[in-house]
Amino acid sequence: MTALFKKKETALMKSVRLTVRVSELEAEQIRQDARIRRLDVTEYIRRAALGRKAEVDYEAVTMTSLMEVTNSIRELYSALVERGIPPMKDDIRPIVDHAIAAMLRISK
Repeated sequence: MTALFKKKETALMKSVRLTVRVSELEAEQIRQDARIRRLDVTEYIRRAALGRKAEVDYEAVTMTSLMEVTNSIRELYSALVERGIPPMKDDIRPIVDHAIAAMLRISK
């Protein structure tokens, strides 16, 4: 009977842990860069350090950006309401609707 999975050679096993110190801003940038490539941070850093490809998923980048814009508009709307300033519903709603429509087009 043959094994379904072959055991990795000892030299190829990921058994060494490296520790790297970065600033909060760098850490967030690394997390964001990994996220848009749909990689975990470890795999993203490994690929970057070893000069391997880490393709950008432009649909994910666009989707993330549209979600951030939509959330920012919602936060602005909430802040206006909280401060008793009448929000400009007629100005804000079309922007949110347009962003949501764009996200739906991308997700298809």
